[in-house]
Amino acid sequence: MSFKKIFTAVILSFALFGLSSSAFAKETHRTVPEVLKEVDAKIQIVLDAIPAGDAQQVATLIKDVAESASELSANYKFEFERDKVVLKMKKARELAKKSDFAGAESEIKAAREGFANLKKYM
Repeated sequence: MSFKKIFTAVILSFALFGLSSSAFAKETHRTVPEVLKEVDAKIQIVLDAIPAGDAQQVATLIKDVAESASELSANYKFEFERDKVVLKMKKARELAKKSDFAGAESEIKAAREGFANLKKYM
């Protein structure tokens, strides 16, 4: 065998191994109730951070809640309702950035209630 053939075989084998490992990797899916519990716990952290009055920290925590909520998926109606609740979190984040903590807190509480109501759409 020539060097060229050996080199080509080695390159193809590396390409094959690289493709197969990423193509067959298992995704870890968490159940909707697990994610809802996590989101509720993070919302409580946000509510606890509001009295401190640090707008940047509160906005960052709210963003973290919204990112966690993006993992929620069950069906079309569920996702539609989830998106409505995430919009409340976005509004709360904007209010927190403006240091309107009372408005942010009311939006967060409404979002918490919305996340609790998502269970009926599963």
